[in-house]
Amino acid sequence: MEVPPVPSQEKKEKVKKIKKWFEKADSLLVLQYKGLKVSEATELRTQVSGLNAELRVLKNTLTRLALADTPKEGLVPLLDGPVAVVFVNEDPVPVARAIRDFARGRQEFYLLGGMIEGRILNGAQVESVAILPPREVLLAQMAGVIQAPLSGFLSLVVAPLRKTLGLFRALAAAAPGAPAEPAQQGAEPQQADADQTKLNADVKATAELEAPQQADADQTVLNADNKADEGQSDDKPQEDTND
Repeated sequence: MEVPPVPSQEKKEKVKKIKKWFEKADSLLVLQYKGLKVSEATELRTQVSGLNAELRVLKNTLTRLALADTPKEGLVPLLDGPVAVVFVNEDPVPVARAIRDFARGRQEFYLLGGMIEGRILNGAQVESVAILPPREVLLAQMAGVIQAPLSGFLSLVVAPLRKTLGLFRALAAAAPGAPAEPAQQGAEPQQADADQTKLNADVKATAELEAPQQADADQTVLNADNKADEGQSDDKPQEDTND
């Protein structure tokens, strides 16, 4: 059985340093780093540094040792061939976008994969991240998506409450003994006076209409009584005065 060589002290120190780089990074990108001229590599480092990230060319053997038995051990399959790792300190989206744009027209330079906020991604997934808007825009869009249904929900809640409040007010106004509004209090006596005036007029008109009829009836009764008195005077026997 072949015993693996024991790494030298120098390599052990390098492994420790690489391990610290990975431990500090919450997001990182792994690149197929091949076919670049020195000037192109310098240009890429400058762009990445301007986005608060660091590009480091690492040896695969030492990197595998550094990742062994760590939460980032899932990155080991990406370490194949000449690779470089970009350690991202802030938003990974603009960094991924810058690398994607830099890789256009370069067949031997491309994204192998990486880790975004603790989640390991393959190359296609990192390409998808590169087309996303910046973090601030995403947060604003999410806030708008959340706020719209919330506003609608509040409207649905408030509308029935307003209707219920209006119903309570109407019931309170219609309840017996409920105080009338000032305008109504002034209107009620005026209406009562108008009703009484109309009633008096109707009674007077009725009395005037019935008075002639009653007079005729009384005259008829009087004539009948006079006639009866005359009849009784003729039929009465004469008193005997010849005694």
